[in-house]
Amino acid sequence: MGDIHLRVVTPKGVVVEEAGLDEVVVRRRETGAAGEAGSEIAVLRRHGPLLMATAATVVRYRRGADVSRIAVEPGVTEVLDEIVTILVPSAARL
Repeated sequence: MGDIHLRVVTPKGVVVEEAGLDEVVVRRRETGAAGEAGSEIAVLRRHGPLLMATAATVVRYRRGADVSRIAVEPGVTEVLDEIVTILVPSAARL
């Protein structure tokens, strides 16, 4: 079982709070004027600290063979001590 904790937060509150994950995949946002989507970042156990702009994307998170998804608007993602926090204006479970 994984050790990653995912929290997706909007101004209305916490949309997703999942613990015991094996992987979280987030797409970073490029810093150019158009803010295009960049490469995907896979967060696994023992990932180093990270703070990045997040593109409008579908975030995937996995526990064993079970994969869940949530659509998010552009925002910010922080990875710190096995906790992935995604702050966005809105998000919807798929």
